[in-house]
Amino acid sequence: MYKKILISFVLMVAILVALYAWKTKTSEPVIMSDKKPAVTAKTFDDRIYTYHADKLSENCRINSEMACAVDFAIKCTLNPDFDGCRASKLPKFIFMSDEALQRPTEMSFKIAKIKPINPDLIEIHTDSTCNGNWFGLCQGRIIYVLVPNGESWRVKDIYAIEL
Repeated sequence: MYKKILISFVLMVAILVALYAWKTKTSEPVIMSDKKPAVTAKTFDDRIYTYHADKLSENCRINSEMACAVDFAIKCTLNPDFDGCRASKLPKFIFMSDEALQRPTEMSFKIAKIKPINPDLIEIHTDSTCNGNWFGLCQGRIIYVLVPNGESWRVKDIYAIEL
């Protein structure tokens, strides 16, 4: 009887030690890149950037690599066949093709604020409008989550918040 209790206790301790070691190992910070793009506090004017699916240009009109990542994501949202648009560079839902999604053909945005979360994660808050539904991710306050991409930035995720 005591032998069974002792064996059960030893097994429980072994499981707890293994779980603790696993938790400690998985919670260590991950270094995403050695070269990080500079995060600068930049003030943006109240300029509204407007896009039309049939008039997209390859060049970014905004003087910020972070804002140019948003520019690229919007161009790929309007036209997923746009030059350079790949699922490895953007959230995969941008490339979904279903008529029920009502992909917009026109979008505009104004940068409301840039919020650094940590050196490897930046949020760009925009006030956006569009002529489609698109998961609810083009009307109102849309937040683009950016991560380093070499010496520039790329959009990792997009979400909306209610003001």
